[in-house]
Amino acid sequence: MRASRRWVQVAFLLLFLWLIVVTVFPLRSVIPPDLFLRADPLVALTAMLASRAWLSEAATYSGVIVVGTVLFGRFFCGWVCPMGTVIDLSDRYLIHKKREQGESRARNLKYYLLGGLAVAALFSSQVTYFFDPISLVTRTVIWVLVPAFTMVGHWVQAQPIVYDIAPALAQSRLITEIVPHFRLGWVAVLLFAGILALGLISQRFWCRNLCPLGALLALLSRWGLVRRTVSDDACTGCSACDRFCKMGAIKADPKHYQATECIYCFNCVEVCAPRGTSFPIRLGTQQFHTELDLSRRRLLGAAAGGLLFAALAKSDPGSKRSGNTQIRVSSPGLIRPPGSAPEDEFLDLCTRCGLCMKACPTNGLQPALGEAGLEGLWTPVLVPRIGYCSQHCTLCGQTCPTDAIREFSAAEKKYLYIGTAFIDRSTCLVWANDKHCLVCDEVCSYRALHWKVVDGRRRPFVDEGKCTGCGECETKCPIQPVAAIRVTSIGDKRHLPRERQRANFEAAERAAKSRPPSEGAPTPDRPSPYGGK
Repeated sequence: MRASRRWVQVAFLLLFLWLIVVTVFPLRSVIPPDLFLRADPLVALTAMLASRAWLSEAATYSGVIVVGTVLFGRFFCGWVCPMGTVIDLSDRYLIHKKREQGESRARNLKYYLLGGLAVAALFSSQVTYFFDPISLVTRTVIWVLVPAFTMVGHWVQAQPIVYDIAPALAQSRLITEIVPHFRLGWVAVLLFAGILALGLISQRFWCRNLCPLGALLALLSRWGLVRRTVSDDACTGCSACDRFCKMGAIKADPKHYQATECIYCFNCVEVCAPRGTSFPIRLGTQQFHTELDLSRRRLLGAAAGGLLFAALAKSDPGSKRSGNTQIRVSSPGLIRPPGSAPEDEFLDLCTRCGLCMKACPTNGLQPALGEAGLEGLWTPVLVPRIGYCSQHCTLCGQTCPTDAIREFSAAEKKYLYIGTAFIDRSTCLVWANDKHCLVCDEVCSYRALHWKVVDGRRRPFVDEGKCTGCGECETKCPIQPVAAIRVTSIGDKRHLPRERQRANFEAAERAAKSRPPSEGAPTPDRPSPYGGK
């Protein structure tokens, strides 16, 4: 069974990595790329608590894990979880000295942490992303391994020896044309390396003592039907099962075990010389322990910690909003992906997994630093100077596991307003230097630039009714390092229903059609404002 479990672990880890690699536009995977995040009960629970909404897809996928855990125990931790698999590999090949076997009082920390996260979510403050293992490992792979993998792929394609297979690699879409770069990648590396380094203390230290998802699954596993049984006649009391238990679930009497800590690794079965250990389906409670020795004072302290974090996040100046639009007054650079929920709801739902950032074909989606304050740390923001929102891409809405970014079509993007561009007349070549430049007009996918005669010369203007804030003009503006045309969150209309946003766009379309030809943008039927074709 132990060998079977290892093969299953490797298979799930490879599936997890494969789903991330193939998350490119256009999406062709028949398996949802956010499968592991959708199946994460902790993500689903805290997102629904924070948003006060029922997330049907997340509830369905995570419900399978919940029902399976109730019936069969914490199998997810020992057989499926990619974080657990990576920790097992790290413990096996990097850490050779096993310490702290048996029970430990530190295992209760994960329950207190779970309580704090739940209380913070109740007060609409998401911090689960920092501790949830699926979000952690997904974010680390996307921010660190994907750029490294792409750079290596580009280097391999450039070698003469692989010229013949380079087209095949490109066609496979495993190696993207753009090498992605993500802010705060080094933070992800340090955090993940710290989790693996905890193996110096004990096997699966993170899983035993700190993982809040493990704590939630432990609470659900109290009624599991697959229960460890040790034969009284066969057991010699050698305690080999205790020494090799990954989770320290075996009690002082090796016939008894803490069922909520067992992840069904079956090490105890393999090392039992008399073959007296088994895992049958039974209802008996002998040798089966589920009691939790939690401190009420520490539970209250954890709840107070969650409440304190929520208060700090909400009181951060970066959280201040203006008017009914809820635009953050402290950050004009807070540009969300198209289809994003209104800001408050977005922050309640976003798990900071980074899948939308991986999906972005231009690398324009980046983890937020201070744009959204403490409350919005690591949430996705569009940074147009790095990359723009491609007109035909809809992948961020398809990959979001919690509906923080709702699905949309390419046709809808023309009225999903995420911001507005403005022209800095002090640096624009046309305005400041009377030079000829058409770049912003030529690249605009939504024809949001028009021209007027000012001081005897045609000058570009932004049509605020047609500009969606995609940022393509800023990305390709020749002025460096700060573009002469820039996008801000002004004009963000996520707080309006899509019908209202569409009505705004249609009104702008009518206004553009009624504009005199002398003030219109260049079209195939009308020459450039500078003459010529």
